[in-house]
Amino acid sequence: MHTYRLKGASGSVANEVFELRQRTVVGRADDCDLRLDDDGCAPRHCTIELRDDGVLELKHIAEEPGFGTVLNGQPVTSAALARGDEVRIGAARWVVQAPGLRPERVLTETAVRRRNSLTPWLVGLALAAAAALAVSWQQGWLAQIGLAG
Repeated sequence: MHTYRLKGASGSVANEVFELRQRTVVGRADDCDLRLDDDGCAPRHCTIELRDDGVLELKHIAEEPGFGTVLNGQPVTSAALARGDEVRIGAARWVVQAPGLRPERVLTETAVRRRNSLTPWLVGLALAAAAALAVSWQQGWLAQIGLAG
């Protein structure tokens, strides 16, 4: 079984890490497992539960109107979570993590592949052009004072 965590990405939870339990209740109430002091968060806002089939499930449970749970930019009432998913509750944004595993949606092979850079080639070209100009200027100067052969 993987140990899932939420890592704060913005708001008052930025850079905080919370290890998820088998069932984690998120909300503003004192008895919540993950307590958020945020007016955009209901007293008992949502749950995150690791089901017996290994699926990590997010459920919006707030009964009060005006509170929403957002997964990857879309409001949800219930959804499966995966590594790299973004959960937003009020002003807080969290990223789902599984320690030791690369987030599938964030660090894809394309994203981490080293790109060929033109910078070294352009720097070399600029240096060669500067050297050629310096030599040309020096030869012209030597010809003016009569020392060029």
